[in-house]
Amino acid sequence: MKRFLTLAAVLILIGFTLAFAAEKPTSAPPLTPRIPEMSTAGTVLEISGTSLKIGRTLKGKAEIMEFILEKPFPNIAVGDQIKVNYLERDGRNVLIRVAPAKKTAVKKAVKKELPKEMKPFAPPAAPVTK
Repeated sequence: MKRFLTLAAVLILIGFTLAFAAEKPTSAPPLTPRIPEMSTAGTVLEISGTSLKIGRTLKGKAEIMEFILEKPFPNIAVGDQIKVNYLERDGRNVLIRVAPAKKTAVKKAVKKELPKEMKPFAPPAAPVTK
């Protein structure tokens, strides 16, 4: 019986040793981080074969953005209202897509005043009863 218990303990010890000594499988290489696609709208200020400049207003401040073109966009002209999608690579904005902007994307909201007869009024106070 002692021989059997000793043999069983040795076999278990060898089994665990082999399991821990086995080479671990290599993991897959880490994935590169995904670059988010951004978008903005504005007016075309300048266009050339390799770059595009648009002017936009953000929080009341005028701003000029420059984009690098991967392919030419022949249907764009200076003064057009456009919406662009772009990626930021190496500190530069790379243009992906261009589409005509909706009028609401570029224009500021105009506050309209109601005529005097249409202005809201406070209803008369109800009489107090005790």
